[in-house]
Amino acid sequence: MRRRLSYANVTATLALVFAMSGGALAANHYLINSTKQINPKVLKKLKGATGRSGLAGATGATGATGPTGPTGPTGKEGPSGQNGTAVAYAHVLANGELDTAHSKNVSAASKAGGAGIFCLKTTVPVTTAFGAIDTATTGQFGSLSAVLGGQDPSKIIETFCPAGDNVLGGVFNEQGENANLAFWINFN
Repeated sequence: MRRRLSYANVTATLALVFAMSGGALAANHYLINSTKQINPKVLKKLKGATGRSGLAGATGATGATGPTGPTGPTGKEGPSGQNGTAVAYAHVLANGELDTAHSKNVSAASKAGGAGIFCLKTTVPVTTAFGAIDTATTGQFGSLSAVLGGQDPSKIIETFCPAGDNVLGGVFNEQGENANLAFWINFN
């Protein structure tokens, strides 16, 4: 078979050449190189759905402690606390002397009788007493019991204490023996 050059062949060849060169020209001329060139509505459609989050990774090692920061400013003073319920209190030294700087509504204290017996005089009516050994001074533990005037039918206070005293305190060491130890006592 012999080939001939015909009008149809020439037209088809030219159309093919133009199509190839025109597409290349268009591709070069209309190349998108920024999202600003795309309509925002189209961009929205192109964005996919957010995927699921992956599992959290293992906790890393603790870093070294940093230097201590500067001291902050002093805060304002807080409100005063409520007054305590003690109507009287006293700090009595081992020799029976009253520590007046740390006592309120107690006018006298003394040692009476044998070891560990102390007499006190309150200037206000009292109905209960609670005491503790002054371990900071004595370096020892122990206990304290008290008999209050008005609650003393056997009149033991009058037997051991000077006239006018209304509290008899018994002080005991760790072994439960009477002992001359400094103590604190609170009255209500």
